[in-house]
Amino acid sequence: MKQPMHLCLLPLAALTLFSGTAQATPTLTGDRPLVISHRGASGYLPEESIQAYQLAMRMGADYIEGDVYLTADNKAVMLHDGTLNATTNVVAYAATHPDIAALRSANGSYDVTKFTLAQLRQLSVTCRNANGYCTDKTYFDAGQSYTFASYSDFLDLAYNNYLATGIAIGVFPEAKQGGLAVAEAILAGLTDTKYNGYFTTAGRALTQSFDATQVSYLNANSAIPVSYLGACPTTAAAAAQVAAIADGIGPSTGQLSAACVNAAHGAGLSVIPYTYLNNPSTYASAYNLGVDGVFTNFPDIAASVRDQVFGPETPVPEPHSVALLGLGLAGLGVFRKRKQA
Repeated sequence: MKQPMHLCLLPLAALTLFSGTAQATPTLTGDRPLVISHRGASGYLPEESIQAYQLAMRMGADYIEGDVYLTADNKAVMLHDGTLNATTNVVAYAATHPDIAALRSANGSYDVTKFTLAQLRQLSVTCRNANGYCTDKTYFDAGQSYTFASYSDFLDLAYNNYLATGIAIGVFPEAKQGGLAVAEAILAGLTDTKYNGYFTTAGRALTQSFDATQVSYLNANSAIPVSYLGACPTTAAAAAQVAAIADGIGPSTGQLSAACVNAAHGAGLSVIPYTYLNNPSTYASAYNLGVDGVFTNFPDIAASVRDQVFGPETPVPEPHSVALLGLGLAGLGVFRKRKQA
């Protein structure tokens, strides 16, 4: 297994471009925007796999992000697609496992909602190989089996990393499946007593959805902030409507504009656009609009460009006891619900 660097090394020309020339725009949430690893470090390793999330944390991501579905036995799992064909070895595996082959739909797809968690754990996660996923093979090992993640696995990664290192990396689950059951499962995981309040401490968890009904539910039933994906209001009135049900917006890179950022910030909404790939200049442009963070498949690039635009982050002293842990997200408490203010 190749050992990752903490951050990528940008070309000298890129470093020259950002150093001392960019006008760093303060974000709504602080001086430095957040790096949110989209489906883990999915530009390098199979998306939503245990290994992709682990690599993202090593690369300096502030949050690990992933998509949540419910299985046939009502277990929450991490997958972007409702079907397994593009991102797992299910087709090849089914060829020698009749019980799995029996779950195939008439159109040849394998729907995650027909599988139990135990059946999903038999599969390995594979590269999508399209649209900025697994495009850089620096850390990919063709001989390794990449591990499927349940929602509990996803939360355990962040929590156990905190216990081991004192670095508080947050989580950003998305309700991908329709209906309120998946939103309920997301909140149930974040409030599970086994995490000792870790994810309910301000700044350590954010939630999100493209569905206004789910956003409203998450907003009404938890103090954990929620982002409305796909929203990009450009007027004060439109931003106020979003602010009635959400704490932030997640526009696409194509939607993002200065008008959107200004309107959202005027309504107290954070702005975290998706999805940034391996072009350093696109990060600098977003940071200079004053976004509060970026969803990225390449968290090392996002972090490296951020350091060039805003300067290196001030080191946090190493904690000396469990009571002092969790300083890694210092300053992110501004994400707490405005209704609590």
